[in-house]
Amino acid sequence: MSDIQQIPLVAEHTAILRKCQTAFCHAVKAKFNCTAILQNMDKTGSFGSNSGVLHAEKRFSTKLCNRVEISVWKDDLTCHKVDAVVNAANEKLQHGGGLAQALCDAGGPMIQKWSDAIIQKVYRVKTGEAVLTPAGNLPCKNIIHAVGPYVSPNPSQTEIDQAAPLLHNAIIRILEIAVHGNISSVAIPALSSGLFHFPRHLCADIIVKAIKQFHEYDGFQGKNLEIHLVNNDEPSVQEMMRATRAISDLSSISGSYSGAVQGRNQSFTSSSSSSLQFGNVTLNLKKGHIEEEKVDVIVNTIAKECDLSLGEVSKAILMKAGRKIQDEISTQKYYGKGFKDTHLYETRGYGLKCKAVFHTVCAPRSDPNSVKILSKVVSECLTNAASRYTSISFPAIGTGNLGWNKYHVAQIMMDAVAEFAKMGSKLDIYFVVFPKDEEMMRAFETEMKGRKEVTKSSFLPSDVTTSFASAAKETTANETPTVEFHSVSKEAQREAKAWTFHMLNQSNNMTIRNNHVIYLDQINHKNLLSLQVKFHVSIKEFFRNGNGGITITGSPSDVSCAAIEVESMLCKAQEDFVQTEECELLYSVVRWSCKDQPWIQTPENSAFLEKAYLAGNDEITFRNLKFGLKSNVWFDNSGRTGIFKRTCLLDILKPLNNSFYARTPVSSEEYGDKEGKRLLKASGLRIVKVEKLENIALAQLFNKNGQRIKDKPKRLYQRVSAQFCDLICRVGFQKEFAPPAEQKYGSGIYFSSTVEGALKLWKEQEHEQYIYIIQAQVLTGRSTIGSRDFILPPAISGDPLDRYDSVSDKGQTHVIFSSQQALPECLIIYDQSTAV
Repeated sequence: MSDIQQIPLVAEHTAILRKCQTAFCHAVKAKFNCTAILQNMDKTGSFGSNSGVLHAEKRFSTKLCNRVEISVWKDDLTCHKVDAVVNAANEKLQHGGGLAQALCDAGGPMIQKWSDAIIQKVYRVKTGEAVLTPAGNLPCKNIIHAVGPYVSPNPSQTEIDQAAPLLHNAIIRILEIAVHGNISSVAIPALSSGLFHFPRHLCADIIVKAIKQFHEYDGFQGKNLEIHLVNNDEPSVQEMMRATRAISDLSSISGSYSGAVQGRNQSFTSSSSSSLQFGNVTLNLKKGHIEEEKVDVIVNTIAKECDLSLGEVSKAILMKAGRKIQDEISTQKYYGKGFKDTHLYETRGYGLKCKAVFHTVCAPRSDPNSVKILSKVVSECLTNAASRYTSISFPAIGTGNLGWNKYHVAQIMMDAVAEFAKMGSKLDIYFVVFPKDEEMMRAFETEMKGRKEVTKSSFLPSDVTTSFASAAKETTANETPTVEFHSVSKEAQREAKAWTFHMLNQSNNMTIRNNHVIYLDQINHKNLLSLQVKFHVSIKEFFRNGNGGITITGSPSDVSCAAIEVESMLCKAQEDFVQTEECELLYSVVRWSCKDQPWIQTPENSAFLEKAYLAGNDEITFRNLKFGLKSNVWFDNSGRTGIFKRTCLLDILKPLNNSFYARTPVSSEEYGDKEGKRLLKASGLRIVKVEKLENIALAQLFNKNGQRIKDKPKRLYQRVSAQFCDLICRVGFQKEFAPPAEQKYGSGIYFSSTVEGALKLWKEQEHEQYIYIIQAQVLTGRSTIGSRDFILPPAISGDPLDRYDSVSDKGQTHVIFSSQQALPECLIIYDQSTAV
């Protein structure tokens, strides 16, 4: 890992980041692949000193039995005092980033040498496994190198479902090594939740439940073991506390918290164990019958046929409301009058004691998009209710015929409420549990109790506007707030730091340029309206001359807060777009199919199996089926089996570093031919770094197009922003990634024949420390002069089926209209200070 980039925060900047820290961390990760850690953001100053050194702080402890204790700590793992610490390692035990690099730096070079010796014998340590080495200069005896699963940023539920068992196995393996090695204390971090992207809250749940299961199966064999769950960032510490509390005897815990935690109660209030207060939002848990609720809105769950007699909840509402409610929803369905792009229908309450009923259509748990749909349903209900009503009641959605796990439903519904509360809208929310459903009640209670400690320190009510003066008083000289950036790339760290300064810069007007603004959906637009109200700003979208974005105006601190939230929202839309493109790209070159399971043959599902195959997995579980990726046999729990197959449509697709794309740093001298090196040096800029870009799926499609376009490809250049470099490697060039200042020659993908031309075609990127140029092979073929009206190349001789392959300015600028006509070769990073 490169040296940690750290920014000390003044009071004004601290106040801003307190209000939008989740959005800030997400944006930094999405834009620069950096992990941002906010230190000393709380009022108590318990996060360490201004030197950046954490003091070991035991936050919580409980015992599984007299001999086994679990405790939660905030501390630096490189100096935590136990017998063994756990390292978040990769399969090759190359400790080049994140926690692994930090442990190696502190423990000395022998740690890497001992790890290399293991790899020489076993080739790789599989995901879900762990190995033991000495700890070198660390204040412990051993390091347990555990390989947790890697998932993509913003992973899908299917990806999480595949990865979760591997994380569980890794924790079990750690405990086995500790027990068999007579280790009396072990420190475990939030494995896979950092650079490996596994969701933090699920990571905590899996780690704690694996420890509990290990105990239940007598894995500790009567031996003494102290298990320390150790992290240096507050969000991970809070999640570990929540998860640990959930498995402990609550009556024995009351005195086990540190004084620092007990003192942070200002941002959370609770009237009882069945009520939570999130700013303007009150969440209540109660037993009752949903059809008897006296609120403005009752939520009903229905089948997609909109037949209210199907399902227990829906049937009870129909009987209470009367036949007119069925007539109204049937009419809406017939005429297509439901909410556009949502899963809701709204009717009057009729015989119910409410003003309206929101009828929701969910998916069964077997559907790969079911988690996303359920979360979206709850969010849509809340957003629509807040715009016109003051109270809403939900049943436990999906736990009947749809087959959802009750604890999973409680978690998803609670997450949706917590996210909605950040908008600042005022609403009374009720979760209504059928009186005899004790398990559902326990699930909601467990989830609510687990969130209380998280809420105490991480959530600020939207109606609390902390002035810069008061923020300064709360932060003493010995507890300076800071932002730390962790990444394997020094360049990425510097860009993240520069962007942070730009976002915190006090200005009453800020423009965020990102063409993915056109992909914002109805919920996003409602969230923008909520941000306007919450931060008292004006937000305007624009799209002109091929360039889009959002402009925010208001008071300087409010503009910064809103801008960070908007950046996060655009990054999410950007990632959704790329994931769709990624699925289509893989589906164009390789397809998975099965006669017995036709659902496999969609781009999304086929791409999921292909990525698992390229990653080297022998077997995965997908939609309750196990797929042997090497044997091509699937089987289920009932013993049924079947055959599926992988078909490469063009050439054989072989894995590239366990993926279909790769970025490999190379020296500027060793990469490229003489002509390429001449062009790079001719720019007059100092080269900081060169990376070779490879994408085996895109290469096949590019070669296929090369058979159609007979002319030899041209070497061309495109200037891009830092946040799009990795995306271009993943899915190729897209017009959304690098629109020039003016699209004079058509709405397509622009290139220049020289680096100098690229610098002129694309204006200087705001706040960026470096210049990013991507060199590509481009099939320009038959070309003609471009026009700003073109969305496709013009037809030749009036024949609409025979078109030019590209357009140009008859000079340095070339424009193509298909991403498959360009293949990225390398990324050249230049020093901005040498720009002419």
